[in-house]
Amino acid sequence: MTKPEALETYVPAEETTEVVVIGAGMSGLMAATTLLPEADVVVLESTDRTGGRVDSVRQGDYWINVGTQFTEGTGPLFDALQRHNIEMGSLAGKGVGLYLNGGLVDTSNPVQLMFGSRMTMTDRLGMAIVGARILATVPFLKSDSRMARRVRAKLDTKLASYLLKGVHSELATAVVRAWSAQWMGCEVEETAATQFVTSVGLALADPAKIPNFSLPVGGNQTLTDVLTEDLGGRVRLNSPVQSVRREGDGVVVDYLDGDRPARLRAERAVVTAPADIAKQILPDLPQQHWNALNDITYGRYVIVGFFTEETGAQRWDDFIAVSTPQLSFQAMFNHAAALRRGDDRKPGGAVACFAGGAQADKLLDLPDEEIVARFSQDLLTVFPELAGKLGTSIVRRHHRVVPFWAPGRRNSLPTLHDPLDAVYFAGDYQGDLPTLADAATSGEYAAKAVLASLGRQH
Repeated sequence: MTKPEALETYVPAEETTEVVVIGAGMSGLMAATTLLPEADVVVLESTDRTGGRVDSVRQGDYWINVGTQFTEGTGPLFDALQRHNIEMGSLAGKGVGLYLNGGLVDTSNPVQLMFGSRMTMTDRLGMAIVGARILATVPFLKSDSRMARRVRAKLDTKLASYLLKGVHSELATAVVRAWSAQWMGCEVEETAATQFVTSVGLALADPAKIPNFSLPVGGNQTLTDVLTEDLGGRVRLNSPVQSVRREGDGVVVDYLDGDRPARLRAERAVVTAPADIAKQILPDLPQQHWNALNDITYGRYVIVGFFTEETGAQRWDDFIAVSTPQLSFQAMFNHAAALRRGDDRKPGGAVACFAGGAQADKLLDLPDEEIVARFSQDLLTVFPELAGKLGTSIVRRHHRVVPFWAPGRRNSLPTLHDPLDAVYFAGDYQGDLPTLADAATSGEYAAKAVLASLGRQH
């Protein structure tokens, strides 16, 4: 019997750079473009596209965001939009609707909400209790006063389900669950109350009060496409990272270049991958860092976007969103609202129907055709005028989108604000709310910290 030949050990190709950025979502792209003028940078992205949860599909004059819906807030995200002269579609004057028991009402009008919809007295009382609890927190959400900090700290210890305490209305319960799924992709029993009341409270109280609440013309991907173009060949797609090891004063990154192992040595790394991926690729994490990443959970969504073929003014033109708690999806977002100005309405439109949380869980494994059929039927229930006018449909399944936290879990996150030797963290979990603006801010912040550590000025 002869001995088997020894298997050849493959030695991965090895190269060096100053900074490696893991992930090409909004925070990764912002980090890389901030680094670019002052440092050699390589961006490793595991998928075949950049943008992460930013995903837009375009057709003619319209677009559908089948990932993150809106831009809001302040900071580097909006600086980048202005710097690249990206046109913004304003949502000023647009409202949020609620479809209940066959009727559509505007949530910005409390009288219409309470008395213009078909509800029993039990339902009205339940809605009043929930609304009062949410709106009572709004003045404390952005303030830095001692009282405001105390209110937010108390909310951090509660599940969002506290809003339903003493509520006996099935309808009010369905509405609260739909709002949690719509804005966060999770259930009220999963998340602390702070993020829920902040997301929902600001939207319901007055969307116009949210700074820069708008939609980039062409979709949110308009910006990520521009940032990707600025980086050129420094972005490597289909390059999933296997490990990021701290070694000496730098890092060693092992990844797959297509299906072949590759290695990159860098002085610094900016990790913008989702928390569960970061845990996998960073061996020997200190316990406090592992705990902080482990405390971050992600919402999930199933989305169907429709390009529509209607002409003339429509009932939904002035709504940026319609909550639909009694249907197979919990919200319809109207992207075309950003283009509606007076009587100058072009034919067609674009809407996206969202199912989140437990509702999404029931849909994730269904065929596209079944999901589209269910959503189409329910969309026509809300707006029968769309019969025969639903054109191209786009289906997306997102198993990991908006980060959220169980009560008390957010207290661990400050650990991730500081670098772990040569490894810096960035992502939408770093800010007050998991918005695109917070993702961009964290990416820029990490990049500036890296440049400072390298003795560079930006």
